[in-house]
Amino acid sequence: MKVSEIMETDLRKVSIDKDRLIVDAIEMMEKQNNSLLLTMNNNELAGILTERDLADRLGSKKSGTLKTSSIRVSSVQSDIPQAIDPDTDTERAAEIMLRTNASGLPILKNGELIGLIDETILTRINLKFRNSSIEQIMTTNVFTVRPDDRLIHARKLLFEKQISFLPVCEGPRLVGFISEGMIARAFAKFRDSVKKKHQEERLRHILVEDFMKIYTEGDGLTLTPNASIADAARIMIEEGVRGVPVVKQGTMDLIGLVTKSDMVKVQIMKDTLRVTFSRYFN
Repeated sequence: MKVSEIMETDLRKVSIDKDRLIVDAIEMMEKQNNSLLLTMNNNELAGILTERDLADRLGSKKSGTLKTSSIRVSSVQSDIPQAIDPDTDTERAAEIMLRTNASGLPILKNGELIGLIDETILTRINLKFRNSSIEQIMTTNVFTVRPDDRLIHARKLLFEKQISFLPVCEGPRLVGFISEGMIARAFAKFRDSVKKKHQEERLRHILVEDFMKIYTEGDGLTLTPNASIADAARIMIEEGVRGVPVVKQGTMDLIGLVTKSDMVKVQIMKDTLRVTFSRYFN
């Protein structure tokens, strides 16, 4: 399959002018359920803005005590990521995304931006893997945080381990999660609500539990190992999350995690999956 068959072509949904404010970017990401935006300068690709960029800039001293409402996209964006052409195979696009730890790639034709492929688009493709177990792709060595951990610790862990999603646990029991996007929005809210002279001190006292999303048993946001890749893809798409915890049957004890990065890997593994589960594919 070529990326031209599945790419997002409505650039209004996935791009923003570099001179706009990051509060506008955050609003766009929430509205479109995007974890990244392509940044533009006079209708030309200028860079990329990700939730990680926002969590990095807003949660560090790089921005001093500036309010979120005064920071422009151009001061937070990253360099232009590797671009691909519309005839690139999805497998090749997935390989590039995994190798460069990118959540999306711009698609250029004759030097002109025509689309975007990202983790969400590749996750959507995986809705067809209804009989392929998540055991084949899930991570079992999962990094976690506690509810009473500081938010700056969670942010540091996300950056050090190059991950975007952290389950929150009390012992083995899963109680919630925190993600790059949630941390970025938490810091954005903090900057606009706390006076400059108090920011540095109070930032150290924000806890994970103050902003995490809480899980409850039976809420449909967790899976057991016998669930399918399609089940995980559906939850990610419907709930707008970048990860789905895997718990022990009949409990909330965490045993694994499936993320959108794992969904990208499926594009590379799909031939093996189809051989293993060939009786399910026509």
